[in-house]
Amino acid sequence: MTCAGSEGASPLLIEWLGSEQPVHKPSVVCLGFFDGIHLGHQAILDAARAIHMREGLLFCVHTYDQMPARVLCPDKDFLELTPFEEKSALFKALGVELLAVSHFDDALRHMTGEAFVQMLVERLQVRHIVAGYDHRFGYRGDTDAKRLTQLCHQQGIGITIVPPVSLPGGQAISSTAIRVALAQGNIRQAEAMLGRPISVYMRSLAGSA
Repeated sequence: MTCAGSEGASPLLIEWLGSEQPVHKPSVVCLGFFDGIHLGHQAILDAARAIHMREGLLFCVHTYDQMPARVLCPDKDFLELTPFEEKSALFKALGVELLAVSHFDDALRHMTGEAFVQMLVERLQVRHIVAGYDHRFGYRGDTDAKRLTQLCHQQGIGITIVPPVSLPGGQAISSTAIRVALAQGNIRQAEAMLGRPISVYMRSLAGSA
């Protein structure tokens, strides 16, 4: 287990789930790749933070070491909005206590959603899962929000599904929409969906995303 964060501040713990070191405290876990950590992602984090504060659970995010799309569609080029170090810093600033990271490879690609949830329960002592309305995982996307809810009920753990978040004009916020805005050089639109100024790295994607 390693730590990220500035000296003197509470560290963000980073656990690679292939390791043997277990999480020692029951947790509320957010699921997703969280590319960009935009306002939609922040709504997921907000919901988990409220549960963390109310129930005293460890505030955890589960993500992957690379974009799943790059493994699922290796012939396509996918631009990542937030490199891992930047993403870790953003999670820390938003109060996340533990960042659990899985290596997304062919073995994980073929894991069923049920097996994945079971792994989370065993490795992270999950007591509550928070996910976005459109989150899918498991082999061939076998687990959507409805199926995830069923699996959580079977495991006796809580589940919160967060609805979509839109801009005042009605446009749904997503990582894909941010990439489109950057490709069009629309920095203002991208920043509106992020809820913050774009990073130097993200600015380098403008016109090529």
